[in-house]
Amino acid sequence: MELNDAQLQTLIADPDFEPEQLGARFWFEAYVQQRQQLAQVQAELEALKEKLHKLTQRSSENSSQPPSQDAYKKPSKGFAIKPKKKRSSKYDHRGTTCNGFEQVDIREVLPLENCPVCGSPVEAVVTAPVRRHQVAELVTQPVVVTEYERAQYRCSTCGWQGYGALPLGCREDFSYGANLSSLVGWLGYGGHLSW
Repeated sequence: MELNDAQLQTLIADPDFEPEQLGARFWFEAYVQQRQQLAQVQAELEALKEKLHKLTQRSSENSSQPPSQDAYKKPSKGFAIKPKKKRSSKYDHRGTTCNGFEQVDIREVLPLENCPVCGSPVEAVVTAPVRRHQVAELVTQPVVVTEYERAQYRCSTCGWQGYGALPLGCREDFSYGANLSSLVGWLGYGGHLSW
């Protein structure tokens, strides 16, 4: 008994359908046909997997693709990355701005009234040296050097001891203001001038 797929689906959907009506030979042939279709689909899937693998593993070494289009490869664990050399002057030469600038145009004292930890009043430690921090900044003059004096303070409530904070935009370990840093950076990178 030859049935197409639509007729078979209609027959199976019938509530009174009994599989024995079609006979063992029909079901065996249907099983063999499905096995053949499954084998064909699996072969197509394997071919597609192989094609995908070849496309994703393409590089300048195994194809005509230029090296600039190779994907980034993480270095293996056995390959040690050399640390970047710190940019500084040669022969341990100490910079001229490490000791501060000779001429100070503006001098500001930065008092600290409250403890930054607990908020209690603080008192200056008279015996401790005053920490000076100079910042050179571009202005119309063209450069103004500002020195910030910060006394050391101690909190009698919680025991905190330290110096007051620098104004916003000043860094503890940097002697140039934002405008001067921008200009020096632009001259170095954008203007291609030597440091």
